[in-house]
Amino acid sequence: MNQSLNSTSTPSTSLTPQQAQIMGVLEPLLAPMGYSVVQVEVSTHHQKVLRIFIDHLGSTADHGTIGIEDCVKVTRALEEPLDQVPEIEAIFHGAYELEVSSPGADRPLRTSQDFLRFTGRRIRLHTFRPLTAEEAGNADHIAKNPRQKNFLGVLQGLTDEGKVRLSLQADDGTESGQKKGKKTKAKTPEPASASDSAPAVCIPMNLISKANLEPVFEFDDQRSES
Repeated sequence: MNQSLNSTSTPSTSLTPQQAQIMGVLEPLLAPMGYSVVQVEVSTHHQKVLRIFIDHLGSTADHGTIGIEDCVKVTRALEEPLDQVPEIEAIFHGAYELEVSSPGADRPLRTSQDFLRFTGRRIRLHTFRPLTAEEAGNADHIAKNPRQKNFLGVLQGLTDEGKVRLSLQADDGTESGQKKGKKTKAKTPEPASASDSAPAVCIPMNLISKANLEPVFEFDDQRSES
């Protein structure tokens, strides 16, 4: 089965040409099964591996998280079709290992649908270059942080112009009034709160080099007694 290369239907953050090519092959194969492609990784050096990170189409509330059953189902469904795709053969030149995984606690955000879907969650975002005051829509913050390219904050969706709106937070992993303790393990994330006084910036999607959900950890405030 020869698959044509289809680009994603919504604006996306930066992908390498190879990643875009592979995702263009995978998306029409997975969509009828109810899955989307979050990210792909290719290894062609010591071991030839194609890693595919998948999620459910639609909201997490409707479908829950990706489990081992989903990964097995997608692996079995892709093995034969991918063997018939010339673009995959051109990358690996023979046999390769196919790995299908969940996107993890630090799930990448790539498309405009991702930024809408995870509104209210804390994310970490990187830009190719510092923003101008006009691009960010916050002259005061840019004047104080003219070289900033890394941002942490609560995602507030998209503006009417399609920019990612972010309510900035301190980079210490804590909410206002929360005591810092010993980090233990990731927990099921809940929507984060954005303070009305927190500065906000708007970031054009074509300037985003990387964006990920920020994992939420439980903190253990118990201290050993001497």
